Amino acid sequence: MAMKNRDKYIAIAGVVIFLFSLVYYNIQKIWGVVNWVALILGIAGIAYGIFVFYRDREKGISSRNLQYGSNVAVQIVIVVAIVSLLAFLTTRRHFRADLTEGGLYSLADQTEKLLNDLDKQVAIKAFYKSSEQRLAQDLLDEYDYRSDNISYEFVDPDEQPQIARQYGIKQYNTLVVESGAKRETVEQLSEANLTNALVKVTREQDKVIYFLTGHGERSISEDGPEGYKKAKDAIEKENHIVRELNLVRQRSIPDSCTVLAIVSPKTNFFPGEIDTIRAWIEKGGKALIMVDPDHPQDIADLARSFHVEVGNDMVVDASGMGQLFGAGPGMPLVTNYDQSIAITKGFTVMTFYPYTSSITPMEDKGGYTIREMLKTGPNSWGESDYNSREVAFDAGKDKRGPVCIAALIEKSSGKDKISLAVFGDSDFAKNGYWRNQGNSDLFLNTINYLAEEEDLISIRPKEADDRRVTLTQADVSTIFYLVVIAVPLIVIVIGVVFYIRRSR
Repeated sequence: MAMKNRDKYIAIAGVVIFLFSLVYYNIQKIWGVVNWVALILGIAGIAYGIFVFYRDREKGISSRNLQYGSNVAVQIVIVVAIVSLLAFLTTRRHFRADLTEGGLYSLADQTEKLLNDLDKQVAIKAFYKSSEQRLAQDLLDEYDYRSDNISYEFVDPDEQPQIARQYGIKQYNTLVVESGAKRETVEQLSEANLTNALVKVTREQDKVIYFLTGHGERSISEDGPEGYKKAKDAIEKENHIVRELNLVRQRSIPDSCTVLAIVSPKTNFFPGEIDTIRAWIEKGGKALIMVDPDHPQDIADLARSFHVEVGNDMVVDASGMGQLFGAGPGMPLVTNYDQSIAITKGFTVMTFYPYTSSITPMEDKGGYTIREMLKTGPNSWGESDYNSREVAFDAGKDKRGPVCIAALIEKSSGKDKISLAVFGDSDFAKNGYWRNQGNSDLFLNTINYLAEEEDLISIRPKEADDRRVTLTQADVSTIFYLVVIAVPLIVIVIGVVFYIRRSR
């Protein structure tokens, strides 16, 4: 009897130990030596219990039944082992399909690129109530899965108030991102905010983007449709510093300047300003020049010194594609991008350019590498007489499409590299058009490329579109009669018909 009890206890212990190995992994999220030992001992205990059970029944059954039972037992053990192995593998290597239209629940290219290149340890503490941790865990699991250098833990401020005080947490649902001595707080959870915090704590040095002022340029503080405040805010979300620069007052470009942005000047520059900018770029500076058809001549002269011509024209697109999006022929659409440039590599979304001039590389490139980033369609042209009420292509005066409207000029200068991006339009990145298709991504990609932050060049994290369904009273009544009355009535009628037919 004691022998039988011992065998029973071994079988029960095997089941308990086997379940313990799975539960322990589910809690710790790490499959280690303890899990392997428990899994092997559990399977051994279960196998021993099955063996003893059929051994004791040997006298009461035929040899054929014993053999059949043994085969069944072995098959059960094999099935359990296979299921356990599959469960283990699927927790370590899983496949997810995001079927939303915009890939809303997949990490953006920007985030994946950052995580793939991450070479510093980053610890994330999520201060959430125990009952509210699930939503944050789904997003943090995505980050943790894609980088071995990411780790996170949840802290319930009610259960561990001392840790919350240590990190200065003042509200629930707050994340603290740490790497080395750097720390960033994320109070509103989103992929964009969390990715920006990762960039900030792992970046070695802040980059400063200066916007030139004093010539009627677009204002980075104006939040109206003509301003550049959304562009400025977006640059700051990429964890760059944004400042204004007036060369008349300061007389030189600061050493801290990473990128100099000249956005649609309306008047000519003061004496010496163009020379200062040109000399700074030639020493390895990075600059972004954005003009419009009515640009002053000296900004065109600056671009010409780097072997690109800014046309005294306006690009017209007669394809009719713009009308699909409420735009006229004066707002060409671009889908043709130079895929060899990091700024536009993999770029497939459309971009809009209201009132843009042509940008043409000179035949004599002067040792510069000049690439045409953007080209309009074949049914476009550069209209030289764009102030007239009616425009038409004039073979003797106008530039035939496709027309280049943005160019990247580069050249090695000692240890540094000259990088200059010239756009024939500045409207595409103003507040009024910031969210149009890929406009904002193209602008930010250009800034990050010039700032030598290529890990930030990609499509930004998605935001959910407002796709609410608005129903009229007639729609509500139709749905009521269909769902509440018609469908149940059809089911009842079918049931009655089948009942009558079976009764016969």
